Amino acid sequence: MCYNVPMAMAPISLRLDKDIHLLLSEGRRRTPLKKQELIRRTLRNYLPRVIEQESRKPIQRITNISPWPPGTLAKAYQRLARIEKDWDCIEEAAIRAQGRPSWDD
Repeated sequence: MCYNVPMAMAPISLRLDKDIHLLLSEGRRRTPLKKQELIRRTLRNYLPRVIEQESRKPIQRITNISPWPPGTLAKAYQRLARIEKDWDCIEEAAIRAQGRPSWDD
């Protein structure tokens, strides 16, 4: 990897935990590097490894319910459409079966 290629730099606002601040202060005290340079070198050296490790982790599910098999959702919607169609017929028949509204009821 070549780091001598000139690149456009953009400042990034980054909030760090107190323990990271303490580590950076320790690094500043023990090395001739500024905190910014410590962060840059750390990101250059370790960020690719972190990305690789995190990308291998399986996605954790939120629930313990397994997802529906492929095609099952489509079948459920088709069934729902049939039920709605039948229900519309039932409602129409029920409305026709009722008598005219009356104030005497």
